[in-house]
Amino acid sequence: MKKIILVLSAAAILFAFDKILPQKDTNKILKSTPIYNQIAPLIKKGKIKTKATLKDNFYIIEVITPRGKGLIYVTKDKKYTIIGRVLKKNGEMLVPNFPKNAKIIKKGVLFTFGKGNKEIYLVTDPQCPFCRLMEKEKKNLLVKDYKIHVILMPLPFHKYAKKMSYYILAGKTDKEKAKRLQEVLGGSNKWKNFHPTKEQLNKFNKELAASKKAADELGAQGTPSVYDKNFNPIPWPKLGEKK
Repeated sequence: MKKIILVLSAAAILFAFDKILPQKDTNKILKSTPIYNQIAPLIKKGKIKTKATLKDNFYIIEVITPRGKGLIYVTKDKKYTIIGRVLKKNGEMLVPNFPKNAKIIKKGVLFTFGKGNKEIYLVTDPQCPFCRLMEKEKKNLLVKDYKIHVILMPLPFHKYAKKMSYYILAGKTDKEKAKRLQEVLGGSNKWKNFHPTKEQLNKFNKELAASKKAADELGAQGTPSVYDKNFNPIPWPKLGEKK
């Protein structure tokens, strides 16, 4: 019995989420940053919400706005504020492991493919050069080893990403959508010949809006972003590596 309790305790620690700091502590940390005066009025009006955790000598503050989420890093001594990405020695991004809303994430999955028994969530942009690199390097491995839940996030600075996404979503089955995604990531221009109807546009935009919410809930800061079945981030170059 004692062994079972120890195993369960170890599992609980393994999948434990980062402790969210009290809001008053989060506010104190934000006040030490040079951007506080810019965002304080929006926080007061309820247009911006924040939560923070302490991890690897950084306070990581998640900033939630109507447009999505972002991360602010503040060093433990509060001397430095970093807006962008903080990478570890092994190339992994330092991110908080806040509890995720599985319902929002699963609602934003637009299609699923792959024959593997390991589940991953893939946030991707069909025009993203890094997504295309991932497709080129990991294509066969992904289909063989993983079941891939796709969340499309066409980035606003990619001129054709949304049109490419429409073409992908016009596939009648998950298999066809996956094939179209792979074609586009491989450089196909078939999407240029697709002209959605008004009804299709309304449908696709609603689906992409749900997908964006899922990406925000996961905390995706760019594409491609990959997460395991528990919504923990995985650096995509490490997919398929033996531990």
